[in-house]
Amino acid sequence: MRKINIRDSILGRRTIFDYKPEKIDHNLLISLFNDAAYAPNHHMKEPWKLKVYQDEARLVFGRKIVESYIRLGLLNNLSKEDLEKARRKYDRFFYSIPHHILFYMDKENDAGYQDDENYAAVCAFIQNFQLLAWEKGIGTMWTAKPVLLDEIFIKAVGLSAEKQRLIAVLQVGYPNKIPRSRGRKRMDDSIEWIQSQSDNDERNA
Repeated sequence: MRKINIRDSILGRRTIFDYKPEKIDHNLLISLFNDAAYAPNHHMKEPWKLKVYQDEARLVFGRKIVESYIRLGLLNNLSKEDLEKARRKYDRFFYSIPHHILFYMDKENDAGYQDDENYAAVCAFIQNFQLLAWEKGIGTMWTAKPVLLDEIFIKAVGLSAEKQRLIAVLQVGYPNKIPRSRGRKRMDDSIEWIQSQSDNDERNA
């Protein structure tokens, strides 16, 4: 069997902020989505759903997000003039990235454990996609902001706050610049080793 070095992909991946303008081939994206779908998911529900915004739709999508920022008060500190400058800056940002992917799922039991399981599965799908894309030289940026809870925004993208849960927006394209690694903290302080029931009882006392 071919040796697969998963560690290199995990440690090598970076969040990309600066993208080249060219689109990713449609068939390549489909292939990456199909492979990412092998993420673990309870009862094989495969709960992930996607909306891919590209071409002219990028600008429309971006403006819906900015309108949500304004509704949510995230840009309240800006003067009218600065707000217009911010709008133009956001337009350039959204139009500079070839693909914006909105990940969401259908709700099953009103934020109960089944929805938690499905949410976790979609997150696993997203990480699979990021690693598979990185292997092909494709960069991503995972964003999850209060916009995803804005019922007006949810309706504006053709979904229902009652029926669907928005999970993330992923910016996708070929990197123009790859940031250096920021490293990670060692796990020593985040792990609790339990070897007997008495260990567990003492820690919970």
